[in-house]
Amino acid sequence: MRVEAQQSIEVQRQRLREAARQMEAHFLHHLLKAMRRTVPSAHTSYAAQMYTDMMDEALAKQLAESDRFGLGKLLYERLSPYLQASESTSGGDGNDERG
Repeated sequence: MRVEAQQSIEVQRQRLREAARQMEAHFLHHLLKAMRRTVPSAHTSYAAQMYTDMMDEALAKQLAESDRFGLGKLLYERLSPYLQASESTSGGDGNDERG
């Protein structure tokens, strides 16, 4: 996610929240896939495997949107100070201290 200097801080926060939620969903999807691999199963068809993977992906998205795990919230809290810093530093007059 690239932060544009012209964007308001609220737009940047909203984009960061969405990115953190997507990251949490991606992590949970991989977690569900890894957990599913540990369960012995009969040889299933490719279609059944694809359906199961799609179901896991939808479940991961729902879990991420519920904020029950807190990974997305933690990511947002840790990264949001950088948005505030970029707002204060992007409004400068172009002079930098390198001389």
